[in-house]
Amino acid sequence: MMAPGDWFARYGCIALVVVSFAFIGAIVAGPLLRPLWSPRVTIAQLSPGGSR
Repeated sequence: MMAPGDWFARYGCIALVVVSFAFIGAIVAGPLLRPLWSPRVTIAQLSPGGSR
């Protein structure tokens, strides 16, 4: 059985690597996916009294 210090060190390093890849992936994918995130219809056009 592993000591708690070894467990935290091992899984802490694994978590750091996973978070690093997720962070870099978000930076790379952000500009590519931005057109999909920004809808053509604004919130003012969706509201009941908006832009008549």
